[in-house]
Amino acid sequence: MNKNKNRKLLLLPGDGIGPEVVGEVRKVIEWFNKNKSLDFKIEEELIGGASIDAHKIPITDEVFYKSLECDAVILGACGGPKWDNLEFSKKPERALLKLRKELKLFANLRPAICFKQLVDSSTLKPEVVSGLDIMIVRELTGGIYFGEPRGIQPIKNNERKERWHCRKGKLYTFVKLNFS
Repeated sequence: MNKNKNRKLLLLPGDGIGPEVVGEVRKVIEWFNKNKSLDFKIEEELIGGASIDAHKIPITDEVFYKSLECDAVILGACGGPKWDNLEFSKKPERALLKLRKELKLFANLRPAICFKQLVDSSTLKPEVVSGLDIMIVRELTGGIYFGEPRGIQPIKNNERKERWHCRKGKLYTFVKLNFS
């Protein structure tokens, strides 16, 4: 069987549980490289709080450009209480937002499936969770993430309502993805 050559995979473990999860991903990919027809070249770099600790910024230019050149990027968690008091532009999550924006990753697909074996473990009633198989699609690059607020209205109980601007093209792309 021919191996696919020259595939580059960048692992960005990040912070918190990210390094543990991405470490397990690495093991799976290395197994496939050894036993099946994959031949990923794996590189690993710092992002988020780990990058802040080492380089004083959430993502270095080197790591950012490396992510643009890879076939795939596996990203762990970014952020944590250790970096909560940093100014907004220096927070670990800014690396994630930059990657999303520059790689044009506009949606997060989160499948939710409840397997038969887990029905009784759910906090939901079995008749509610049995057969659950849905896809939650979350928009990632417009509105709250990168949009400018268009007004803040106090409502009640110290709550507020915010309006955000969204371009028609972004909305169309997102809706099209949801109904594809």
